[in-house]
Amino acid sequence: MSRFNAQVVCMAAERDAQKVKKAFLQLVHADLIENTERIEPIPAALLTRMQRLRARARANRNCSDLLEG
Repeated sequence: MSRFNAQVVCMAAERDAQKVKKAFLQLVHADLIENTERIEPIPAALLTRMQRLRARARANRNCSDLLEG
């Protein structure tokens, strides 16, 4: 039994994914530069809701029951 957990990655697909990510980040950057007046902090209520959702997701991942359906 091997002690290593190796994963084979298709470099062409990885490069394509990186190009897509780069294009998206360039779009976001341009939008932020052009519309600085729209930048606002995340409301505390939204952060609280996100924390609750993460906690529920973590609990669901730890649940060992599998549901079919």
